[in-house]
Amino acid sequence: MDDEDQFLSQVLSGIAEAEVITIFFPLLRRAIIVDTRRDELVGPTVKVMPQVNSMGERIRAVEKLRPGLGKIRSILGVPWMKSVRCLDEHGVVEKLVDRLHRAGMPPAEAEAAVRDAARQLWKLERMAFVRMIKGEGFSTLWAGKS
Repeated sequence: MDDEDQFLSQVLSGIAEAEVITIFFPLLRRAIIVDTRRDELVGPTVKVMPQVNSMGERIRAVEKLRPGLGKIRSILGVPWMKSVRCLDEHGVVEKLVDRLHRAGMPPAEAEAAVRDAARQLWKLERMAFVRMIKGEGFSTLWAGKS
């Protein structure tokens, strides 16, 4: 098993156990947040949120967003350096959907929530690539010969 396979194995097993999962995309400065906590009034949720500087900051942001659910007992933070589409290719989307379903969200709703979040990130990723190609927000390391 190589390093990438081991990383994916740890991510997938962590998703199955964590109460809150945050998969962050450093290049997009955004994260998918999956909060499986629930009570009688609110169920699990999936959100795309801005990236934060620390896990403590993420915990505070999620607890503030959902104050009635109390303190987070376990959180998984995953830096995702691959493309957004790779989430699906590597089984992460399926595992998130399964985790939400086990937390009480209907399967179709869980699938739609995760796919919608991935679609939002994919659009941001596409816009970032277009900006990169156009050179917007980037500077040249060295000039070509004229």
